[in-house]
Amino acid sequence: MDADPALPATTGDSGPAVRFEATVHPEATSAALDAVAALDPDRVPDPAGEVRLLLTVDDAVALVDRGYEVRLLAAHPVRPLDGTLVASDAATRRWLEQQVEGHRAEGLGSRSTSCGW
Repeated sequence: MDADPALPATTGDSGPAVRFEATVHPEATSAALDAVAALDPDRVPDPAGEVRLLLTVDDAVALVDRGYEVRLLAAHPVRPLDGTLVASDAATRRWLEQQVEGHRAEGLGSRSTSCGW
């Protein structure tokens, strides 16, 4: 895989500058994929049902050292989350109330839905 010149290649004091989207495949001698959870990586949906993760270079090296085959699919720069993607507390409360309202109408929710946020 060729490096994307737009992505910084090194890590800074604040952490990795890039993470790799990768699939992880156990070798016959490696532990089950449950052992991958020890690294606590972020998972991303995979259309083929494989284990697809966002990994740092150190995570990828650790998995290879444990006997996993790691296939790097794409590089993603690490940057702050777009604030427009984050729901406000008020919007989250409204959504939750809408979800619970149907259950109240069916008599399934007699307790208050106030969660003290």
